[in-house]
Amino acid sequence: MRGLGSGAYAGATADMVAGLLAEFVGETQERTADLIQRLPKGDCLPDLRRFVFDLAGQARNFGLSMLETVADQAQNYLTAIVTLDDRAIDDLGHYLDVIQDLLSGKQGEEGDIRQMVRGLPVRRGVEIDEAPEVRDIEVVLVMAPGTQQTFVERELRACGYRATAIPDTLKALAYATRAKPDMMILSAVMPQLSGIDLALALAAIPATRNIPVAVITSLNADDPQLKVLPPSVCLIRKTSAFGDDLTKALQQGFLL
Repeated sequence: MRGLGSGAYAGATADMVAGLLAEFVGETQERTADLIQRLPKGDCLPDLRRFVFDLAGQARNFGLSMLETVADQAQNYLTAIVTLDDRAIDDLGHYLDVIQDLLSGKQGEEGDIRQMVRGLPVRRGVEIDEAPEVRDIEVVLVMAPGTQQTFVERELRACGYRATAIPDTLKALAYATRAKPDMMILSAVMPQLSGIDLALALAAIPATRNIPVAVITSLNADDPQLKVLPPSVCLIRKTSAFGDDLTKALQQGFLL
């Protein structure tokens, strides 16, 4: 019996993976085309949610980073959608067109993920009066959905920033290495990997060490858990000074 490291086995494995990839691309192109046709009718929201969820996982398994990023962004967009109105239909049609282009090779997997993300429709947030035009600045919010996220997102939208909400620290770390956001605002208390641990990881990785980071916390500034953070990490306190701290963090990140 040939060893697991033999060329023949490796070749067979490569052929198998290539076959699975071709099958995945073909099936996904069919699903995408079907959704593009159905989207104007406004009756396919559950299928859209299922599609982008499946797509994100499968793209990750095959190492298709651009496709995974688009699927993640589409999931983020869909979290704020209740019904498919005209705006949502137009925006999601754009997402599906980008997915088709990636599947057909019109956009290479080695392209600029950062630039591509900034061309995608912005996730809806809390509506504000006289919202400014969206600027080419992305801030990633790593926190659980709720009042805190709503407030921060409202402030970011008032500045015209693109807010990407990721409620999972491990996914946020992977996203940061791919998309290189302009800033990340982390909740200190998160399941699995804490926001403090994520801030340390971001500072240690060459691809992300220059991304400005702020941590939202109820701990005192002299708490031992916060002492391990690099000096460049801003603290946003859960006090009456929350808004002021957020503004200071944006200023320190050169976003204001």
